[in-house]
Amino acid sequence: MTPPAEQAPALVAGEVRGFRRFRLTEEGLRPPVQVTAGAWSGEVEHARCLADDTHAPPVWGCGCGLYGWYHPSFTGSGSGWGNVTAVVAARGRVILADHGFRAAAARVEAVTLPLGTRLRPRRRERYERLLRDRYPRVQVYRSRRGMLQRHPPDDLSALGIAVRPDPGLACRRWAVEVWLAGVLVLCSVAVVPGTVRTEFGPVLGLGALTCFVVWQVILVRLVTQAVPPPPGTRRPEPPGGQGSGAGPGP
Repeated sequence: MTPPAEQAPALVAGEVRGFRRFRLTEEGLRPPVQVTAGAWSGEVEHARCLADDTHAPPVWGCGCGLYGWYHPSFTGSGSGWGNVTAVVAARGRVILADHGFRAAAARVEAVTLPLGTRLRPRRRERYERLLRDRYPRVQVYRSRRGMLQRHPPDDLSALGIAVRPDPGLACRRWAVEVWLAGVLVLCSVAVVPGTVRTEFGPVLGLGALTCFVVWQVILVRLVTQAVPPPPGTRRPEPPGGQGSGAGPGP
């Protein structure tokens, strides 16, 4: 069935910048979920559907295509188990969602080295040499911050898209702080002298139980809000279907 016009993949003029994760191995930059697809090439990568080869990716309802997030803060939210962050430029037929896209083709513009290489010079040099040989047109950065300063998110307001950071970042920080505060309170209650606990008796127990329940409710709410936000109602599909329909990237 042909999708409605408003759901058909857009033919984007030029390129759309996005951010995603890869796993850097001796073979190159591999998608962290669809590992059977192999490493990306040094040129333009073209999507292929691993579930149904009768259609050209991307299509609605399948999840195939090469994904990317509009803002780099989303690369740490449910985007696989990659060890490097990359800047990609998508082209051709693109499904535009609220927070990211799935495209028919894309190329890697820039990539960071794995975090653990900062203190391991030999491994860092080996990865730099590997990336230089396999991806000669890709800029390699030793820090994520340096890469993002040179490759900031695009302004997509002309496409009707507001590029915003992941709102779940603040919730995750608050969740950690609330958890630590609760642990400290529990430890404080545990060291209350027995004479004090006996004197206050049920009042202290009821207060501790109430605080524990409130603590758990706040934690659950923060954790729920910290997950990657839904794509929204205007564009009902997020980037990177991680199911069987994904192409070379999740």
